[in-house]
Amino acid sequence: MAVEGIDPIAASAITLDASQERALGLFGEGSNVALFGRAGCGKSEVLRRMIASAVAKWGSDAVAVAALAGSAALLVGGQTLHSLFGMNTRRLSRETWLRETLLRPQVCARLNALRVLCIDEVCTLSSSLFSRLGYVMRRVAPPHMQHLPFGGCQLVGAGDPLQVAPVHVTDESMDRMVFDCFTWRSVFDGGAGKVACLTGAHRQAQDATFQNALDRVRWGRADRSTIELFNATSSATFSAPATKLRILKSAVQDINHAKLATLPSLAHVFVAHDVMLSTDPQVMDEALTSLRSCVDVSFSVKVDAPVILTRKVDGVAPGTRGIVRDVIQNSVIVEDEEVLVESVMCDFAGVRVGVGRVRFSAYDHTGTEVAYSEQVPLLLGWALTVHRSQGLTLDAVEIDFTLDSWTTCGLVYTALSRVRSFAALRVSGLRRDLIRASRCALAYYEKKLVEEGINPVDDGRPPVVG
Repeated sequence: MAVEGIDPIAASAITLDASQERALGLFGEGSNVALFGRAGCGKSEVLRRMIASAVAKWGSDAVAVAALAGSAALLVGGQTLHSLFGMNTRRLSRETWLRETLLRPQVCARLNALRVLCIDEVCTLSSSLFSRLGYVMRRVAPPHMQHLPFGGCQLVGAGDPLQVAPVHVTDESMDRMVFDCFTWRSVFDGGAGKVACLTGAHRQAQDATFQNALDRVRWGRADRSTIELFNATSSATFSAPATKLRILKSAVQDINHAKLATLPSLAHVFVAHDVMLSTDPQVMDEALTSLRSCVDVSFSVKVDAPVILTRKVDGVAPGTRGIVRDVIQNSVIVEDEEVLVESVMCDFAGVRVGVGRVRFSAYDHTGTEVAYSEQVPLLLGWALTVHRSQGLTLDAVEIDFTLDSWTTCGLVYTALSRVRSFAALRVSGLRRDLIRASRCALAYYEKKLVEEGINPVDDGRPPVVG
């Protein structure tokens, strides 16, 4: 897959801190690198530079960028891991996965052509899935490369083991965290690679009190005074509506639809243009499921509605919140036919951008595009799911912890860390028992910090609460 959306000039405009420079140096030396760090530490910036460097060296067809979830893949201009490896989401043994892969020469050729594979939000993968990926990469590689981790392909993983854990993975489950398997150790813990712990706090750099409180939540060491700091924001007011974070998609849809109905202007509905490139009923059904995971059938919007951008448009980053100012319709001539082109004129902090339809693609097991959907890359901004918000920096957030079940390790921290300061947060109902951190993740991450000789003051490790 050719890598899209990587601007080498933009990727070099930000000054890196020492930990980021070290990680980039390891990559430049040819090492596999796992980028670990808290929310807002600059993992995405380092990842962008690594991708730009790899594309410049090897060409875009030799570099793949992927993530487990479609929404995460969109943020880095990549694709889902399952589409890259030409598999659907069925849970297969590694032998069955390999057998099906070997029957697809196009997939084997694509994987063999890779020189660099970047996996964003790598900590959302389970150890079993990561092991299967590594097994397939080794076995489809040329015989003289099959003894190397991932068949000799340089691997970059970016994530935070203390944020949301993989689905169905706990400290007691049979399946384990991604770092708790032989494949991970052979890639990142041996001579072939390194876990690089980033220590920056760029997103919350202007609010040290907020950053310290977040660190306590992240490590599961929040005391009463920390929780009171968050709940004290319950009456905060903002110049623009805050984005409500909820666990369930259905709750988010109910909030957005109810708020949209209160606006007096007429609603404009953007219906997704789905195009099937295959006639196989099963392929079409799987493609449609894949498309619906990242783009809705219809998107209703009104003037003055808050929206959140999901793809980079005219230099405006994904996750940026804006206000709809107008819906524009223009007629253009395409192949001697008049075609109506619609776009949403949005104001992103004073920058006006026309957001038109973009192409969202679905791929079959050979990596061939079998369907695509054209839709505006926008979400209504009154509410988002916590999972959809992961990786985003939001202008203002509201969270009522009494409304949902916050039982997953790292979920509370992921939600709270979407903003830059206490001034952008409105929280109520936070309790100590809701703040959970995986014991396995804590032990592994602290081990890596100690191995690198990183001072707890630099990485935010708070003292253990008695």
